[in-house]
Amino acid sequence: MKVKDNVGMLQRIKPRLAVAGSGLAAGLISSLAISALILLAEKLADLPVGTFYLVLASVALQTEAHTVDTIALGLLMHLAAGSVIGLVISIPFVMSKRLLASADRYAPVYGLATGFALWLALFLPITFGVMLPLLNSLDSQLIRQQVPTGEVSSIATDELLSIMDRVIAGSLAFNMFYGLLVVILTRLLSEAYMRRHQQVIL
Repeated sequence: MKVKDNVGMLQRIKPRLAVAGSGLAAGLISSLAISALILLAEKLADLPVGTFYLVLASVALQTEAHTVDTIALGLLMHLAAGSVIGLVISIPFVMSKRLLASADRYAPVYGLATGFALWLALFLPITFGVMLPLLNSLDSQLIRQQVPTGEVSSIATDELLSIMDRVIAGSLAFNMFYGLLVVILTRLLSEAYMRRHQQVIL
């Protein structure tokens, strides 16, 4: 009897873990897509490529001079956060078979709403509560991007502060696109897994 109960419990848990894993993977993939857009936007705005991750790392490390490794650290921080958020976004689908089944109809609304909520509850508080005060405290210093051969580029904190209104407005679109992409990918990845393994959420 215990063996049957354990098998039944495993059959119930595995599809839900698959959905959660799909959310984690969707968060990572979506973060990579957003990272590509951020780098493209920096290039179009004539900013040093990697400025966003340079500032992210500089805020975390509270230092002025940075290397390419620091940009890589900022990128990894962004990808890790995006993956975890993707997992959190997938929780309603993990808990409810009905929600997962109707995800194709509600994915755009849920994804866009989630992206807006992320921007409102996470991005804005971090920007106004942490990043802007620390940038202001640097007092017109240069944030330098360096490689072993020397300095590649630099940007003054005053210049960054002068474009923060555009950064904040643009981040809304990025966050909403991220939320939409996470929900769509979570549904597609979880459905593909369950079809391949012939599983359903009980």
